[in-house]
Amino acid sequence: MYQYGKSLKSFWGIEAYPKPPNGIGGKYTATIDSCISLGMTYEYSIENFQNFSIDLLHAPPINDKQLLWQHGMDGQYFNFSSHYSIEPKQCKQLVKEMKSEDVYVLVDSLVIHPIPHQHIKSPVDNHEIRIGGGIYNPYLYLFHLRVQLCPDKRMRDGEKERLVALFEKAVRRDKAPSINDLMKIPDISP
Repeated sequence: MYQYGKSLKSFWGIEAYPKPPNGIGGKYTATIDSCISLGMTYEYSIENFQNFSIDLLHAPPINDKQLLWQHGMDGQYFNFSSHYSIEPKQCKQLVKEMKSEDVYVLVDSLVIHPIPHQHIKSPVDNHEIRIGGGIYNPYLYLFHLRVQLCPDKRMRDGEKERLVALFEKAVRRDKAPSINDLMKIPDISP
């Protein structure tokens, strides 16, 4: 991490080296405030490859508040692509053994709560909004934003439950859900 900070002086063409990182208890942190031409400062905290955050602060105020955006990686959530490669002949057995909890983990980790993600910390600090990174399908990304940016927590929670039921049914039938079924609104009536 020291070399990273050191490289910025020449790469960015700035006058001074950024302050070196602090290493406390295996976690490295530093603030890089040398992005003056962009009006940016960022701070990083790295524990390991599956647990880090990078806070980006745009210095020029927006409505008297600064925009603070955070990108994070949270390894406690399931990352489908790095865990399994399944042979087609194994699928039937896996579907037989599948439980609702398994589908819940997939929906949560792929749509609702992806591992690589960002948070806006200022001027709106709502940690429940978790903008996914590493989502390669633009339609999945837009669907993910549909859920994440919904202001009603009950609606978001209802959507998660609806999606679990929808995808469990689709997997058991071996048929993808229709776009109409996917875009339905969850029933959250009491």
